[in-house]
Formats: sequence, structure tokens, C-alpha cells
Amino acid sequence: MDAYSEAHLFVAAVRVLQHRGGCPPAIEEVAEMLDLSVEMAHTICRRLSKAGIVEALADPFTVKLAVANHLAIEELPRTAVEENSLAKELARFQSEKKNVDEKVAAIQAEMARKRQDLFADLEAKFKKEMAKHKKE
Repeated sequence: MDAYSEAHLFVAAVRVLQHRGGCPPAIEEVAEMLDLSVEMAHTICRRLSKAGIVEALADPFTVKLAVANHLAIEELPRTAVEENSLAKELARFQSEKKNVDEKVAAIQAEMARKRQDLFADLEAKFKKEMAKHKKE
């Protein structure tokens, strides 16, 4: 999800929970509503706090959220976040492994062919020597 959509979703959850409860919601409530982990909600909250979109009100026991400047959401990029770099690395590794496996298979086939040719040469020489010994 891009930052723009994520911010709209987060701010909407804060507003709905504030309307339902009559007070700023706790970050845990927002995370539960959006089906996010609390850690992910904190990450999004920090990002939106830096942009001035959400205000985090901390007390000793919890963090409450309030909408600060919802118009700042429009300044966020609307492009999708690049594909997970781990997934890219995994795909690259798998393709390289496939190439290596193909090279290994080709080398093994070449070795088997050479071994077969060597045995065929030895057998021909052996038959030649056997024929020579029978004539003597």
C-alpha cells in the first residue's frame, strides 16, 4: 500500500474511533480496527507525526492519537512502494541457482559422455589386442 492510501486509512480509523468513543483513541484501538500489529501502527504513527498529520498524545500508560493536519496527506507520494527487496533477492537467488544447476547437469552429461567414449576406446583397443594375440 502506498503512503497516501495508508495515511488516509489511518486518519479515517482515528476519526471513527474518536467519534465512537468521544475521546482520542489509543493506538492499540487503531491497530485493532485496521487489523495491524501494534508495532506497525506505531511505525505508521511516527511517520504521520513527522509529517504533521497525526498528533500522538502520550501519557504514562498509553498513546492517544488525534488528527492534526489532515490536508498534509495530499503532499504524500501516491506511488506504490517498491516490491519487497527480500522477495526480489529471493527470486534472483533462485534464478541463479537454476542456472548453476543447469551448468552442473551439462558438466555431468559431458563427463558421462567422455567416460563412455573412453570405455569404448579401451574396449576397441582390447578387442584389437585380443585379435592380435589369437593370430599369433
